[in-house]
Amino acid sequence: MRQRRNELNAKLFTASALALTVTVGSMAPAFADGAASTRNIIIGGAAAAMTLVNWSKKRRLKQEEVREQARRQAQYRSYFYNKYGYYPSDDQFKDWYFRTYGVNPS
Repeated sequence: MRQRRNELNAKLFTASALALTVTVGSMAPAFADGAASTRNIIIGGAAAAMTLVNWSKKRRLKQEEVREQARRQAQYRSYFYNKYGYYPSDDQFKDWYFRTYGVNPS
């Protein structure tokens, strides 16, 4: 469900970005000749596409990182419970995560 909502948000964002690019691109060179207008629209569209691709890539990497961290946390909590008979506190988990992976959990 959440992934589907994210896909719909990405599609909406893409459509909005392209509409904005076309609108701004067509308004800005109103006093220019036809070649400059076409060139500006193409450059603006390419810049918007590159920005959108970069944003999508970063968002996907962050989601993957969060899923991996949740998986690690679940495994560690299970291991800790089986060894000590109770679940670790958040501070214990954060300490273990930092010692193991060298970064704080996000």
